[in-house]
This record gives sequence, C-alpha cells and structure tokens, in this order.
Amino acid sequence: MTTATGGIRERSPENAVHVHEISMQAATSARLYDHFGGGCEAYAVDRELAVRAAAVAPWLSWSAHTAREYARSAVARVLDDTDIRQFLDLGCGLPAADGRPLVELVRKTAQPDPGRSPQYRYVSVDHDPMVIAHVKCEVVETSGDDAMLLDITNANALLDALRMFDRVRPVAVLLHQVLEWIPDDKAVASLLTAIREWLPAGSALSIVHATADTQPDQTAQLVGILADADLGFRPRSRAQIAGLFGDFTHLAPGLSETHSWHARRATLPKGYSSGYAGIAIKPADGPADGSIDAL
Repeated sequence: MTTATGGIRERSPENAVHVHEISMQAATSARLYDHFGGGCEAYAVDRELAVRAAAVAPWLSWSAHTAREYARSAVARVLDDTDIRQFLDLGCGLPAADGRPLVELVRKTAQPDPGRSPQYRYVSVDHDPMVIAHVKCEVVETSGDDAMLLDITNANALLDALRMFDRVRPVAVLLHQVLEWIPDDKAVASLLTAIREWLPAGSALSIVHATADTQPDQTAQLVGILADADLGFRPRSRAQIAGLFGDFTHLAPGLSETHSWHARRATLPKGYSSGYAGIAIKPADGPADGSIDAL
C-alpha cells in the first residue's frame, strides 16, 4: 500500500525495509555528507563523527564539494547532450547547502515558458525521513515534483513505485554518493541489474562512488571509524564501479576520478576526490561496442 501526502509517497512497512527513524543520538550518512558539503543540518553526534573521520581522511570536505559540483555538471550534460527530461534521484540526500536543488536546473531547462504544463519529471527517493521532509519543504511544495520515502535496496518495491514515469521516453537515474553506503555487494549488483533492465533505451545512468584506490590506508581507517558509529561504508574499486554500468556506453571522459568532470580539477590535490564518476547511456540494441570508457 502507498500513501501520499503533499507530494510525498510512503511505502508500507512490508516494502519499506530499513527506512531510518530520525534520531539525535545516532549519526546518519545524509547529515554527515551535508556537514562535509557545508550544510547546517548535522547534529552534535554527526559533527563529532565528522571530526574523527576528517582526522584520518582530510579529503572528505573536498570530496563532498566535488561530488556536488559533479552532480550539477552531470545533470547539465544530460540535458544538453540528450533528449532526457525525466530524472530519478536515488538516495537523493539533503538538499545542497547552496540552495540550488538539481530539479531547479532541470525545470529551467525543460520548461522555459511560465504557465506551460511540465515538460519534465523529477522524483527524489531516500530512506531517511529527515531527508524527505527537507525535500518536501524546499522542492516538492514549490514545484509539484515527487519525493518517496523508500529503501532503494528493495528493488521490487522501488520499481513498483515508479509508475509515474513515462517509459516510452528515456529516464536519467542519479546514484550520487549513495551506493558506498550499501555494504552488501550482492544487494548493489541486484539493484543495478534491476535498474538497467527497467530503463528504456536511450536512458542515462550517472554514478558517483567512493573508492579506496587512491588512499587505501586512510580509507581503511575511515571505514573502521564509520563502522564504530554503526554506519556501513563500502568503497569499491574502479573495476567494481565499472561493472555497475553493465553494457551502457559512457560519455566522455568515461569513468574517471570525480574531479576530472569539471573545470576546477587542476586545483584539487591529487586523490582528494577519492571517488569515481561516470555517465553512461543505455544502447538501443544489444551490448554497447567498446570498453567501459567508450565515448
């Protein structure tokens, strides 16, 4: 069963497994990421964890800001280079501290004339009720877009909830700094397989994912600190992240360090993005030609 209030859809308990409760005593990945990204939604428990994490992984703030910049670059790239106007933001997290949600970029590009019926669709999904409450206040109430409280690892419930999408037209799925918070490799692989199969031809898949490739020792310490706070964190290698795209065809520059996607890459200390990012398009017929970095 699904209930809907003010644009927010909540799945029934049997489908919405692992939906978080709001707690001031336990840190959450959304508030921690918001803190490193310059936001102000973190509680004391999140800020204390951030201090311990940054002590072993000093690049975390750089990484969060870089991922935010990539997200806007990725959405702009999809809007500029494709006809996609439907977006599904999985594990959307708290709205960016700069107050410019990604949906704003989509809305301005896809619906330039006031008073016209929407030419776009933007749906945000997260398992954290605090996140969804913020999305409702800052995005849903002003735009009419959808937000769903749902655990994305329940692929069947997720796809069942996405009936508002027009699957005759392509969809862009955004998975930005969310998959590393799902430690179970099989659950991630199952989710991505389901998403790739569900997407119509011509759709886009954008992923930003943490890695230990560039800073293995420090990242191992970070994983331990987060585990002590009951936060599962699973950085993956470039090869593992590449596999999540299946046979989709990558846009240039291919699966690369996150900072390589935007102009400020020259000023970023080496390895500080500590993640890979890529955008790939679902081919119309059969597997894509070439390697994972096909352009």
